[in-house]
Amino acid sequence: MDNFITTAIIACGLMLIATVYCCVCLIIFGKKWNQYVKEYEQLLILKNEFEKMSEEESYSCMIERVKKRGYEVIDQLNVLKADLVKILEHHEKLQRQKQHDNQAEKEPSLDNFFEHYS
Repeated sequence: MDNFITTAIIACGLMLIATVYCCVCLIIFGKKWNQYVKEYEQLLILKNEFEKMSEEESYSCMIERVKKRGYEVIDQLNVLKADLVKILEHHEKLQRQKQHDNQAEKEPSLDNFFEHYS
């Protein structure tokens, strides 16, 4: 019977040690799990911030491209305006020349006058 009691005490002691070991492992696992959960939440926060920064970066890139294209269009319009001014000046010059030619046809020249006079 002493053998049985000794064996029972040893078995209970081993079960107690195993239970304590399992409890310690669960406590350590729980702490690590909580740490991983916190790190995962921080990772999600960082991911969201990165996505926002990427969106903002893409928006700023789009804005820069639009600005650049706008400046190109403004430059093209300035060139067209300069060409239009030249064309208008040339047109006015042609109009004045045409008016001058029409006036010359309407007014008899001095040569015509002297030919008819003599």
